[in-house]
Amino acid sequence: MHRFKLLLLIALTAVTLTAAIPARAASAPADHPRGVDPHARAAWLEHYQDSRRGPEQTERFTQSYKVGADSALDLQNLSGNVRVTAARGNEIRIEATKRVRHREADEAKRLLGELRIDVSQVGNRLEVRTIYPRMSGRGGLSASVDYVISVPANTAVALKTISGDVTVADVHGEVRAETTSGNVDVSATPNLASAKTISGNVTARSISAPATLTLGTVSGSVIASALKVRAIDAGTVSGNVQLTDVQVERVDAKSVSGDIEFDARLAQGGRYAFNSHSGNVRIVLSGAPGFELDASTFSGSIRSDFPVTMRSTADSSGRDRRGLNRAIRGTYGDASAILSVRSFSGNVVITKK
Repeated sequence: MHRFKLLLLIALTAVTLTAAIPARAASAPADHPRGVDPHARAAWLEHYQDSRRGPEQTERFTQSYKVGADSALDLQNLSGNVRVTAARGNEIRIEATKRVRHREADEAKRLLGELRIDVSQVGNRLEVRTIYPRMSGRGGLSASVDYVISVPANTAVALKTISGDVTVADVHGEVRAETTSGNVDVSATPNLASAKTISGNVTARSISAPATLTLGTVSGSVIASALKVRAIDAGTVSGNVQLTDVQVERVDAKSVSGDIEFDARLAQGGRYAFNSHSGNVRIVLSGAPGFELDASTFSGSIRSDFPVTMRSTADSSGRDRRGLNRAIRGTYGDASAILSVRSFSGNVVITKK
């Protein structure tokens, strides 16, 4: 009886929701992109909301600042994209575009004047802050600032924004790039310390440095390629981790809901840990590596194309009732590297290039 009541409640809820959909759809404009993918609907919704806020008002900001060899840039923004690249010379050049939308054009122009870029310089250090208009009593306001900045190659760069993409290229000083809602893309930055976001992808490529590289996101993927670093700490909650063509001695890669792929050589004496709760782990090894393997999965399977000399298994055969490997512990070759792989509900594959 309880089960019947539960099924009846679910059915009534479904009928109610179905009946409500046409009424909501009817309130949308005729060009609403029904039946398309969620990204297209999100883009349409953003465009529709912007159009209701009124036409966009813009203003350009351009300024150069002379700095020395040990220069530093610290930028904090609320909304807008930030791009920093290296350039010759001893100047930090800022090109910014301020953007404001409001239902009333005169109010938009006034608020554009209140949207300020505050730059302070102490010696060779440059601090950039975006000062936004007060929002109280001004409904419908949309304000952002996009930055395009060039710096001397050895400048230390720290970037933070709340909503927007962050891109850094060819900067040789220490780089820290963070955003809350947006993508982070770093390339040819040998002293990258961290690249993080909450909602978005983190991409790192063409980086060579004797340091630990931290790449992290919550909702998005971590993608790294052509790296030569001492250690990589890469993690995501909802997304994939992909490490390709990397030279690294230590790896700690984690994903709660997503796949992990590692396609590279193992360093002699290296330590490599991969952990995915609900996703597959695929390890593609090139060359002739030697490693000690400790791999396990709860409800998936494990396959190794390398003939591992078994040390111990979950049971005497290392297989479940269906003949699937659930745990492999053993060695291959000189066992100089340590390979630890865990997945709760995914498959583990260790294969050759």
